Amino acid sequence: MALLWLAGTTVSAAPQAERDATEQHDFSQANRLLFMTDHLQGVETPAVLEYAFAHREKDNDRDYDDRVTLNITDGAQAGKHVAIDFLSGERHRYMPDVDNARGNPVIMMFLQNDVSTLAQQTGGSWRYFQRRVKFALQDSASVTESTADYGGSEVAVQRIELEPYAEAQGHREKMAEAVKRHYSFVLSDAVPGGILEMRASTPTADGRGETLDRITLLPAERNAPKTP
Repeated sequence: MALLWLAGTTVSAAPQAERDATEQHDFSQANRLLFMTDHLQGVETPAVLEYAFAHREKDNDRDYDDRVTLNITDGAQAGKHVAIDFLSGERHRYMPDVDNARGNPVIMMFLQNDVSTLAQQTGGSWRYFQRRVKFALQDSASVTESTADYGGSEVAVQRIELEPYAEAQGHREKMAEAVKRHYSFVLSDAVPGGILEMRASTPTADGRGETLDRITLLPAERNAPKTP
C-alpha cells in the first residue's frame, strides 16, 4: 500500500537487503518517516487504536466529528494484521484489511480519503492529487523536531509539512482555494502506532477561516505514552 504514495518506486531484481538500503537512500526523510518506518513494531497485540476525525468548514452546518479505529492482531511473518473501520454511517469508507503491516495504514487512509474528496469537489482526478502529494513528499516537504501533548504528557515529535498544490499552474482556476491546501503530519515514537495527528487544511478566500480535516490519536488508557 505504501508504494502507492512513494514517488519513483521501481521493481528491482537485487537482493532484498540491497534493495532496502538503496530505498532508504533514495527516498526523502518525509517518505522514510511516513512509509518506510515500522510504526506498529511496539504495539502489543491484540490492540485497538482509536483516532478522532474532525471535519470543519466555514459553513458550520457541514461540521462533523467521527472515529477511525484500527483493530490490530498478529499478522503474517513479523508484521501485524490490521482491520480498519474508517468513519461511520453514510461517511463510512470501505478499507480492506492489511496483513503483514509494519507501517501504520491510517496514513494511507487519511491521504486517500483527502484526495478522493478533493476530486469530488473540483471535478478532477484523485490520481492527479495523489501524484502532487507524492512529488511534494519527495521534493519539498519540511521535517522539523518539536514536542506535543499526548494524554497530559509531553512527547518528542517530528512534524512533516507540505503544500503539494501550490505550484499547480494548469489547474489553478478549477482548484480554486484548494491550491493553498496544507498538510501536516505529527509523528512520535512515544505513542502507539507512531502517528499523533494528521491535518489537511485550506484557508478560505477571505482569510478568516479554513476548511479542515484532522485525525488525532485518542489518549485511551491502553494508548498511553510508551516509557523509554
